[in-house]
Amino acid sequence: MPLIRSTDPQEIVKSAGSKMAVFLVFGSDSGQAADIAKQLAELRSRRSDPPGDIIRLTEEDLKQTPGRLASEARSLAMFGGPPVIAVKMGPQITPALMQDLLEDGALAASIIIEAGNLKKDAKIRQLFEKARNAAAIACYGASSRDLEQLVRGEVQKAGAAIAADALQRLVQLLSGDWSVCRSEVAKLLIYADGEPEITVQHVEAVVGDASAQAFDLAISATLAGNAPAALRQLDGLAASATPASVFLTMLLGHLQKLHLILAGMDRGESFDAAAAKLRPPLHFRQKDSMKEQAARWRLPHIATMIDRAHETIRQTRLKPALEHELVSDFVLRLADWRKRAA
Repeated sequence: MPLIRSTDPQEIVKSAGSKMAVFLVFGSDSGQAADIAKQLAELRSRRSDPPGDIIRLTEEDLKQTPGRLASEARSLAMFGGPPVIAVKMGPQITPALMQDLLEDGALAASIIIEAGNLKKDAKIRQLFEKARNAAAIACYGASSRDLEQLVRGEVQKAGAAIAADALQRLVQLLSGDWSVCRSEVAKLLIYADGEPEITVQHVEAVVGDASAQAFDLAISATLAGNAPAALRQLDGLAASATPASVFLTMLLGHLQKLHLILAGMDRGESFDAAAAKLRPPLHFRQKDSMKEQAARWRLPHIATMIDRAHETIRQTRLKPALEHELVSDFVLRLADWRKRAA
């Protein structure tokens, strides 16, 4: 099926119909990909009555039993509806394996694969885009409209309401980051519990300048090579109950914006012209520091750090108990690279 760029899981399930049971969710926004993959699994599970089980397979599961994915996909459920297999992309999920499964017209389960960024010529991506019974879903960051839709959905699910100006301010503060948006909305709902609606005052109190400034300071210190300052900010975020993975997602989003700006500058554009193309637009608070970073860093270095950030995110999901240590180690390595390159 041609590439799907919708960020609405219900719309994806509807467009996929009954013929498609295998989904590849990938892209540069790992938080968005993880969220859509999770919702897709839940929606596919609820298509039958009774619902099907969601079977979550880890890379370790596939290492220990190499044929398990194929076996689970072809096994009928003893109880409940057709199962859904949720799995993260790993070396065991090869184009040959997926080709074999896609050619099998009698799969008993849906399969949802969550992957990182995949180039256009990646074999597994090409396979999904060409197959009639599969869907490839690209996640390249949320637009303001996407984030508004996400916030409304979370607020309605909680039985609450949000004022139009509060919604606009919240989306502006979150600067297009999907997973951070979901985390901040959860905090906001707790803070405004019992109120008739969420107001701008609630948003400023929970997600306002103090919170945004803490992220900016941590990111700026990291990219300036100031590891002690970056780690102090990271510890401060942890003390305010902000998971290290949220900071890592913010840092990844910042690196991706810097990568787009540097790519434009390599084509001969000015910093301002390249930055003006960012969607959502660069927040005025970040412009000066981003300009300094664009002068210090080179495109290949940022591309490497983006790859390492994706790998660190993968490791935090495999080892959640070590999340803070893994993110701290990544911050140290990035800051050290900056110092050595100076």
